[in-house]
Amino acid sequence: MSKQSMTGAPVCTWVAVTDASGRTRMEARWTTATTVVTRAA
Repeated sequence: MSKQSMTGAPVCTWVAVTDASGRTRMEARWTTATTVVTRAA
């Protein structure tokens, strides 16, 4: 058996971005959550 849950809620993750002058900064990236599958034993 498996239990699936799907949410359409956006998920924020932070990624390091280096610009042309060599400075690094953090940027937020928003994505849509994917289907999560958990399997019962």
